[in-house]
Amino acid sequence: MNEATVNGHNLHADYVAAINSNDVDQVMALLSEDIVFQVAGEPEMVGAGAVGEWAASFFEAFEAHYTKNQLAFEASGDLAFDRYTYAARLVGREDGAVLAEHGKGIGIFRRDDNGRWLLIVDSWSPDEPAK
Repeated sequence: MNEATVNGHNLHADYVAAINSNDVDQVMALLSEDIVFQVAGEPEMVGAGAVGEWAASFFEAFEAHYTKNQLAFEASGDLAFDRYTYAARLVGREDGAVLAEHGKGIGIFRRDDNGRWLLIVDSWSPDEPAK
């Protein structure tokens, strides 16, 4: 999104669409170079390189479909946050096994020097404990 003002619904919808494309390049196009991913049960990933490697292996292993419900969005200056719940349906590419997950998360966006809003933090966790 290149507008001077931010539309939280569009940021949210664009990110979900990129994830559901299962295309690493589409996802990475929306992330800052210093992106931070915080995934439950995994070490924090910092930087586009680390997140890109993780995303590539994730999409190689699963066909992913996420439904994310935006609960709150607020922007102030060059920062914005998006609080959401999600339902994920992950289908194993090798065995076709279906995994389902429900959880919550928060995304933080920053407007860059060109006025483009990029995700700088995505932190999420499932509602159910890991088994």
